[in-house]
Amino acid sequence: MIDLKKAPLFLILTWLVVFIAGCKTSQTLNAPKGDQNAASLPSALLWKIEGDQIKTSYLFGTIHMIEKEAYFFTNEMENALKATEELVLEIDLEDAMDLGSQIGLLQKALMRNDTTLKDLLTEEEYGIVKDHFEEMGIPFFLFERVKPMFLTIFASEDMFSGGGLNMDEVKSYELELIEKAKLQNKPVDGLETVEYQMSIFDSIPYKAQAQMLITSLSSDEDGEGVMDTLIYYYKQQDLGKLDELLNSDPTTREYRRVLLDNRNANWIPIISRKILEKPTFFAVGAGHLGGESGVIRLLMKKGLRLTPIKINLSGA
Repeated sequence: MIDLKKAPLFLILTWLVVFIAGCKTSQTLNAPKGDQNAASLPSALLWKIEGDQIKTSYLFGTIHMIEKEAYFFTNEMENALKATEELVLEIDLEDAMDLGSQIGLLQKALMRNDTTLKDLLTEEEYGIVKDHFEEMGIPFFLFERVKPMFLTIFASEDMFSGGGLNMDEVKSYELELIEKAKLQNKPVDGLETVEYQMSIFDSIPYKAQAQMLITSLSSDEDGEGVMDTLIYYYKQQDLGKLDELLNSDPTTREYRRVLLDNRNANWIPIISRKILEKPTFFAVGAGHLGGESGVIRLLMKKGLRLTPIKINLSGA
């Protein structure tokens, strides 16, 4: 089992959702015709995937990290997982936790060409960042060359047990699913590599990342309210609202193609191949499901039938 508290790289990867960023129904969506904007997707985090010559599979939208009291795993989800023969996540987390992989990947956290944060910020802005880290008891000289998007994650006191979110009080859907898959003797795979996820940092200019960091530090007090809103709509299983919430962030809106859309498109051939081979349970961040470039619409365009399965949270 992956120990959440002993897996710093996992914490980094799961918190990417902040930037990159959940009763059955008989309604079935077929491949859309004409204007796809004409109808919004039903509220559902769990979807059955069916089609000619494929093995019936399932798609589930996760929140990578969630407070234990808000976590749920219902009969509908359990039955869908049991009906499949493989679990596929965004990445194979167990492979990512290999010590050799972590060392190599953490090297990718450094900016190229000896660039430092001082090169990207005004003297006043740099002082704000430095003071923030030192108030957290973290020697900032260790982070001078770290990519600003990494710094934004580390700057959150929620990353540490002394902050507002104690790591003993959170759950990861990915880790829970891995443990369930192991108990059912199911293999686990990933839709993309950790190296690719890390390369996303290089797709956004360092200067823009630095401004994200400053914006994040100046709006820390709103963080809890944003997470509460995210979890509320997640438990409402409202993909439309979750998509709106993602788009309400200027950074995500500007770099959505890099953070979400391109990745969604890259996953479709992999999903299509896997469901030809065996019934598969796919679990990706819920932000990847909705929207016109979301995984659900893209699979529908391939002619697959997707049926929303309403998760019963009355006891959650």
